[in-house]
Amino acid sequence: MRSVQVSKANGTFEIVERDVPEPSEEQVRIKVQACGICHGDSATKQGLFPGIKYPRVPGHEVAGVVDAVGKDVTNGNLDRE
Repeated sequence: MRSVQVSKANGTFEIVERDVPEPSEEQVRIKVQACGICHGDSATKQGLFPGIKYPRVPGHEVAGVVDAVGKDVTNGNLDRE
């Protein structure tokens, strides 16, 4: 999969290739179709959080489709808030 990362504080965005992870037993995997970044992601890129480790992949506000489901995921799991 393609991902955008920052390798160091104040670094540039880099497009990298990574292996597609498999979800664990209680996880789902989402094929991301759109992603936004927020102020916290900007602070991460700038290195403003003490002790943060790099590389970091910004963006946790995603829209996509579930493309893999862990073996212990049920509709009941998906309905929880």
